[in-house]
Amino acid sequence: MSRETAYDAGVKRPVIVLTVVAALVAATVQAWSDVRQTRAFRRLIAEGEAAVGRGESSAAIEAFSGAVALRPQSMLPYLKRGDIYRREGQFESAERDLTQAQALDPTAPQPLELAGDVRMARGDAAKAVAPYRAYLALDDGDARLQYKLGLALYRSGDLAGAADAARHALALDAKLAEAHQLLGLAALGQGRTDEAASALNRALALQPASTATRSTLADLYAAQGRTRDETAQREALATLDVARPDGLVSLALAQVRHGRSDAAVATLARAAERFPGSPVVANATGRVWLDMAETTGDPHTIQQALAVLTPVAARENASSETLALYGRALLLNGDLKPAQTSLLRATTRFPIEGGAFLQLSTAEARLGHREAARDAMARHAALTGLGAGEQVSK
Repeated sequence: MSRETAYDAGVKRPVIVLTVVAALVAATVQAWSDVRQTRAFRRLIAEGEAAVGRGESSAAIEAFSGAVALRPQSMLPYLKRGDIYRREGQFESAERDLTQAQALDPTAPQPLELAGDVRMARGDAAKAVAPYRAYLALDDGDARLQYKLGLALYRSGDLAGAADAARHALALDAKLAEAHQLLGLAALGQGRTDEAASALNRALALQPASTATRSTLADLYAAQGRTRDETAQREALATLDVARPDGLVSLALAQVRHGRSDAAVATLARAAERFPGSPVVANATGRVWLDMAETTGDPHTIQQALAVLTPVAARENASSETLALYGRALLLNGDLKPAQTSLLRATTRFPIEGGAFLQLSTAEARLGHREAARDAMARHAALTGLGAGEQVSK
């Protein structure tokens, strides 16, 4: 080796060493920075999940937003923040985040499910179908998603598609009560009443406390004329629905249809004791007494109707139904002017009771107000879609 070559080698060796050391230092600094960022990212995700568990949505959004800032190319924080926005009803923000999550990881099914859930929550079932189908294209073995697809199809009017999706869900999980219920509803909408009854009974066996299933089944039995089965379901509803009077009222109205008015009155008396001052109970009770009055002509039943309806009709926020029933009772009692007043009020409250204008027409005619009677009759025809051939009561 020449003296010059040796010199060059001696000079270059320290340079190479320094370069290697610098590279190692830079790599170490970068690695440590990556570790710190990873730890911070995981901490923010954990904080966000903990905030979700505590029901602190704002804190969760703040934590997930911090995670997004640290790693904008990560799907996870967009997914989690989008879910929080969905729960909070901030649907535009939810869709923005879920769209970004899907773009960052097209193979992830979760953003698709949540995107469908957002559209269902917005009342746009037809647009929820596409993301649910896309999810199932990635994983067709999820019974819960098959049910969600079926529900979206049902709400968008595709009964055959809903029934098919419900069957797919049940093939995957025969104990999914919601899918049995959906199949029952879809079959009922298609006129397949026997299949509907079978599916609804299977749903009920899995979820005996489901008031929605029992109510649908009771209505189906009523349409089929299966009085005993209908009554059994409505009695069970009255027992289950302890927080509202609707179950007892539904039972009473069914008893009336079956010719058991005395039993209906007794049921409504139970409802009045349990839910004192309830307009729903008062309206149902007044209707039963008025139907009896018009059938029997017994003045005692008119007085019973007035006793029930007078307190609720006197309220400032009395509904059109209440005021129309009260006006009808006053008409039967011969109190024409008070009846007119109550019925006029009934026609200004929304939603307007279907028979309010018809009863008002009768009151106006009996008071000799023929033009007002004709006008009320025309409004009744417009509201109900009836022809104009009906005659004004004399």
